[in-house]
This record gives sequence, C-alpha cells and structure tokens, in this order.
Amino acid sequence: MANVDTGMYEFDPETFFASSDADSNGVLDRNEITALLLRHLSELDRQSAGEGAAGDAASKIEQMVEHLMQQLDQDGDGSVTYAEFLDFVSQSNLLKTRPAQEQRQD
Repeated sequence: MANVDTGMYEFDPETFFASSDADSNGVLDRNEITALLLRHLSELDRQSAGEGAAGDAASKIEQMVEHLMQQLDQDGDGSVTYAEFLDFVSQSNLLKTRPAQEQRQD
C-alpha cells in the first residue's frame, strides 16, 4: 500500500534556519528575513492567484520585518542567532519540545 501524504510535516528549526541563512554566517539579518517573507508571499500569491492578498501584504513587508526583528532579536544587535530563533520557535509552540541546542563554533 502506498504512503499517503496527509499534508502534515515536521518542522525542523535547524534546517529552516540554515536554509534561511543565505550567507551562512550563523545569523539571520534584516535582508535574510525580508527574503524569507518575500518567498512566503510569492507562495501565497501562487496559491491565491487573482485574489490580490499577497500584493496587499507585500506593501507591508517592512512593517512585518520590523515586527519579526523585535520578536526574534532578543539582544538588539540587528541579527538573529540560532539560539534566539529557537527561543522564539519554542515560545510559539512550533515545537512540542525544544531540541537540544548544539554548541556552534565560528
């Protein structure tokens, strides 16, 4: 019997963070968060072709980035570390349990 895709997926914060860290420097900056939001809005636009919802949201992208930076950047240094991202994800209930945090060395 074939496996049926139920549309459910397991969120992997490490993979998500790494794929969003375009310059692979271990932090997310405003440009990377903006790019992440724009990718998401592009997907919404494709899914809701003709509804105009994504275009409306795109006009507010800077406000969204500012809001996310306020939520994610706990130390106010202008970038989001993996630890800050994990704290946000765990507080947002995107994970049932917070994964063990690996020591990252630059």
